[in-house]
Amino acid sequence: MSQDRPIEAGRISLALSAILSSQTFARSHRLRTFLKFVVEREQLGLARQLKGSTIGMDVFSRDGALDPGVDALVRVQAGKLRRLINLYYADEGRNDPVRIRIPLGGYVPVYELRSEARRPIEAALPRLADPERNEEIRIDLKTPGGDTGSGSGYASNRHLLALPMVHCVVTAESDGRARTFDNALRFSEARLCAFKLAPPSSPPPVAPGKLDFLLSLCSAVGTGPLHARLVHPASGETIAAQSHPAGTMATSRQIAAFANQFVARTLTLSGEVYAFCRTAGLSSPLMECLEATYQYRLENSHESYLEASRHQQRLVHPERLPAFISEMSDLLALTQRQS
Repeated sequence: MSQDRPIEAGRISLALSAILSSQTFARSHRLRTFLKFVVEREQLGLARQLKGSTIGMDVFSRDGALDPGVDALVRVQAGKLRRLINLYYADEGRNDPVRIRIPLGGYVPVYELRSEARRPIEAALPRLADPERNEEIRIDLKTPGGDTGSGSGYASNRHLLALPMVHCVVTAESDGRARTFDNALRFSEARLCAFKLAPPSSPPPVAPGKLDFLLSLCSAVGTGPLHARLVHPASGETIAAQSHPAGTMATSRQIAAFANQFVARTLTLSGEVYAFCRTAGLSSPLMECLEATYQYRLENSHESYLEASRHQQRLVHPERLPAFISEMSDLLALTQRQS
């Protein structure tokens, strides 16, 4: 993301304040101090002073002249800071207009404008180009799942951007543990960028589509376990089944931890739902694009870049979005609906 002129100091200050006051950085006092120090020094025109020895002394109270390990300490902490910044912009700060980065190989921050071209795909792409047919395709983005009615292919253009839809059902005989699991799942909904979650208490579809999944939660009153079972109704396949054996003595935090574990196993880009869709040939072009770009971010190889770029070209209009989006935070933001 580049800009024609420098970003105003006031906007950079607001961007810094947003990060420092975020939940992502709430437990990282040292990294907040690190980020605040390098941004403020750079804004004062003192970028040349941002070296390992200076940061070690002013941020970590370590004298480089007396402690030869200062440079290594600062490098390690800088790596942690970069990762935390990426996490912030992947979640809380995904809509921030100005972004702060610490490039590899140094400690001088850079500032980026979040281009309008990187807004959510549903706002940015009312049409997609079909290069083979030399025409534009209209897309109905309001239907998140369902069948195309024509085999496993995506003959209907509205399914280009389809994502798996998870319907969570708590059985009538369940006690409060199943509801706690459901609440924990919905608390994590903001992180499930590659999925859609049906509204609470909404009934599952009578005629489930190829990307509909049913998560059944059952915890019979008494000391029985809490069961979580994820199925693909259209095929009858069970994607995952897991039980929490603690019975009614389980605390809400234990159940939430169980829910988070189940989500990590199933409802992530590397989880079992995406693996099932890929094997069964059900993945939409957007799902394939997300997986390919995720693979590129993991491998950072030339081959994975070419594969991810090929998938992105199927979705990206050259006049609306960049040809390739390298950061997962930006690509995942494409799946969000504009409020």
